[in-house]
Amino acid sequence: MLVTVGCGETSPETLIDELRVIASVAEPPEVQPGATFDFTSYVANPDDRVGAMATWVCTNLGEGCIEAAGGTVSLASAALEGEAQEWTRTLDLASALSPVVAEGPVTATQVWTMACRQDTCPVLDAIASLSPTDPWPEELRKDLANPTTWMADLPMADVSLAYQLLTASFSDEPHQNPTLTPAADMPTSLARDQTFSLPFTVDGDFAEQAQVYGSITGGGFKMPSTYVEAGDTITLEGTAPKDAEEARIWVTLVDGQGGVAVWTESLPVE
Repeated sequence: MLVTVGCGETSPETLIDELRVIASVAEPPEVQPGATFDFTSYVANPDDRVGAMATWVCTNLGEGCIEAAGGTVSLASAALEGEAQEWTRTLDLASALSPVVAEGPVTATQVWTMACRQDTCPVLDAIASLSPTDPWPEELRKDLANPTTWMADLPMADVSLAYQLLTASFSDEPHQNPTLTPAADMPTSLARDQTFSLPFTVDGDFAEQAQVYGSITGGGFKMPSTYVEAGDTITLEGTAPKDAEEARIWVTLVDGQGGVAVWTESLPVE
């Protein structure tokens, strides 16, 4: 099946012209309580800002993040470096979830990632000052349980916050991330201010809301997203930048069940 994405002008949503957490991938996306998982975030920083990033795991069942008690690797920090960054860290899913998960899978764990220009987000300094397994101070507990409440006090530019949901279960066959496979005829460069096509095959265990998103640091894609089915061959159509010498592209597949796959590449613009 061939699905062609879009026609007409490019979508402004697909242009990445400021600091942004594009997507995050948990490997695996379904984890047993007490087990570890790898978490990779794809961060766009087109202005090459100096700054910091942090991640925290929060399972809020009504009384704040259970990870705040400490004892699990629930915090991570890193420097914000370069125009495009892939940041991987190993985190824990709290064993305290075991009694709840014994009755069935629970999708209640949020893994938050924040990226900020230097001296912009005090909460990142507070996270960086702690050991990953330390109990969280009271003020930090409140902040990390409800980050959207203080985001309004931060600048609109050079600050990005995103989260990914993680499923906890004791399944012998946990959900796996989908696959996003570029075709053999994937372009190796883009013609300046001209249209281009990116062909992929997608596969996995998809829900009805499975979608593919395209993002680029110049020009844009014709559609912000499209729904897909497992086994589809898809073609994302876009327009290359007018002025840049290079374009960074991210294509993100979200399977609708917590699984994510990301393809990213920097292509010269000629």
